[in-house]
Amino acid sequence: MKDKNKLNKISHHLWYEFQMFLALTQELSKGYPAGTINNALLESFALHVRNLIDFLYNDNSSSDDVFAGDFFQRKEDWIKIRPHITPLLDKAKKRANKEVSHLTYARINITPEEKKWYFVKIFQDMNRAFDVFVENVNKELLNTDWDNFLKLRENYKNRLITQSS
Repeated sequence: MKDKNKLNKISHHLWYEFQMFLALTQELSKGYPAGTINNALLESFALHVRNLIDFLYNDNSSSDDVFAGDFFQRKEDWIKIRPHITPLLDKAKKRANKEVSHLTYARINITPEEKKWYFVKIFQDMNRAFDVFVENVNKELLNTDWDNFLKLRENYKNRLITQSS
């Protein structure tokens, strides 16, 4: 486990990533006309999704990358209890890499149907993993921002259910 003070400080940045993910999920699930603003929101969503997936699932992170396992006595403790990465989260990470973060030739072959992002489903899968993290992490390692996790997440969940109905 990393230094307690360092983890507490970095958890503030983790909170920012998670909060941005929630807000962008809500906004994008409303539907925006195609165009520059929609693209900017989508690129921001993909970036935050990728960062959070790396946080939860990148077992081979560099010493400077923040990994959920850093918050446990041994990183293996986190690896044992976390949910398996879902096919949708795995695909979202690959898409964020190939379609947003890197200019790749793979973009040429993407059909309009494949360009769809399933915001609410990604939200649900990510939430399941963060539920496990928050339930099992030592709360002293988290910045006080995380005190609002359940409340904020439930608020967004209720809004998303209403929007997708």
